[in-house]
Amino acid sequence: MAYLTEARLDSVMDIPISLPSTTLQQGDWLVVGSIQILAPMTLTYRFANLDLINSTVDATQIRSVNQIFGNLGLVYLSLWLNYSSGSSPGAAGALDVLIAPTLGTFQRDLTKVVTLNTPGVYSWLIANNCQPSSDPSSLLDPSLSIDFTVTITGQVRLDLGTT
Repeated sequence: MAYLTEARLDSVMDIPISLPSTTLQQGDWLVVGSIQILAPMTLTYRFANLDLINSTVDATQIRSVNQIFGNLGLVYLSLWLNYSSGSSPGAAGALDVLIAPTLGTFQRDLTKVVTLNTPGVYSWLIANNCQPSSDPSSLLDPSLSIDFTVTITGQVRLDLGTT
């Protein structure tokens, strides 16, 4: 059993990753938080909740033709190493992805702990995976904007590696 000694406690920080209630417009994404780690630091990511609270359209009418990436639900939270601003954050290259396929609250699988020690900047991005479509299978008018109200709560543990 591992014990958290006073010396160990001095080198460990729990850092929140959070986003208050925010409107995320169709096709947009934003950086929720970033943390730079250097050797010998270790970052442990275990906990995150993604709340998809509201939609400007009836979410049950959103079809695959309205999604930018077919396997990423309506909204997704992704973790990146050295994310380059301006590039579309699909799942390819992401270290972890939390998907919201419908309205509701979605939690990371707590048994899938992500432990990171490669130096760099780790960033969490939230993305609206929806777009208008004039495809005949779309149930939504292409002039409608598919926007969502989202919140994120989460936490990472940063071990400074100084003990």
